[in-house]
Amino acid sequence: MSGRFSISFPGRRDRDDPWFRVGTVDVTSALLVAGLCVLGLFVWAADQTLLEPIILLPDSVLHGQVWRLVTWPLANQPDFWTALNILMLWFFGRELERMIGRNRFLWLLVLLAVIPGIVATGLDIGGAGIRQVEIAVFCLFCAEMPNVRFFGGIKAWWFAAAIVGLELLQLTGMRQQSLILVLLASLATAAFAGRSFGLLADYAWIPRLGGGRPSRTPAPRRPKRSRSGKGSKGQVVSGPWPPPTHSVDEQSELDGLLDKIGAQGMDSLSRSEKERLNELSKKLRGR
Repeated sequence: MSGRFSISFPGRRDRDDPWFRVGTVDVTSALLVAGLCVLGLFVWAADQTLLEPIILLPDSVLHGQVWRLVTWPLANQPDFWTALNILMLWFFGRELERMIGRNRFLWLLVLLAVIPGIVATGLDIGGAGIRQVEIAVFCLFCAEMPNVRFFGGIKAWWFAAAIVGLELLQLTGMRQQSLILVLLASLATAAFAGRSFGLLADYAWIPRLGGGRPSRTPAPRRPKRSRSGKGSKGQVVSGPWPPPTHSVDEQSELDGLLDKIGAQGMDSLSRSEKERLNELSKKLRGR
């Protein structure tokens, strides 16, 4: 029973490892931020003034309280829509985190707080709540996977367009043009950061920040081919090896994809080729 409530840290942290584990629950970047938002709901219920130090207040930021540029999305008022926003942030953020890794996704969330926060400060607008960040994360997921179908078979990009359109209509009706600029800053940040972190490969018109060549999916290592020595030429080594989980054709297909990545980079693959690479990689790791 005690093992369910234990806290452990992975000894070797790869891009897919959680930050830590609570019992059997892997605490990833998406779950960590969503959990902090939920904690903020209880803090608000206990004493609303306790959240004041993390809310985005332009005057306070200009007077040196720069941490507010990072913390303002964690200050949320408990209601149904806030709970839905937190749930969507966790669900779709978890999928993006699987694509780009734990560290990059955390940096994505930081950028989605800081850059719109700077824009809001320049426009003298206060802010709090996870909604802006959640919309940007959801739209980034839909841009990466536009043909994923949600309720009723509706494609993901239709939902993203509807949510952004309704948000713009609401802000326009409220005559909140400044908040429209903050929303556009959030979407632009998601696009630039996502492109820089290896997503949105089909959107070449989006600038990529930095000069590196990010990869959305780590290329699996090819199995090493043993080199026979002079005295072992033509020798066949037998053993109780498990049966292969992929065919010769699949191995050839995987080698072709890896050669294309090595020559032209991950961005040269189409979406279908990336999905096929993931599928073949799982088979290779399962041998």
